[in-house]
Amino acid sequence: MNRLSKILETLSLEDLELVKKDLEAGNVHSILNKQITQAKLSKLALCPVCNTPIKEGEGLHLQFGPPSLRKKATFDGVDCLRYFIEQHLQRRK
Repeated sequence: MNRLSKILETLSLEDLELVKKDLEAGNVHSILNKQITQAKLSKLALCPVCNTPIKEGEGLHLQFGPPSLRKKATFDGVDCLRYFIEQHLQRRK
């Protein structure tokens, strides 16, 4: 809230009244939801094997590690997932 407070402090009285009006009408809530959804969709993960960008919600996901220190990796395809698992198992031997 600190960043928002600093932004609001820079606005004129007229702008503050417009923001208040939008807030009361529910417009701010819908704008925030839209922006958050767009940001999540454009968020990219990188395949740890080949560094291919992967959109959020796509690809193959693997969670590994002890329960207290879970890690998540996202792969662009089965070949990269297989390679990762094979390399991880070789290191444990």
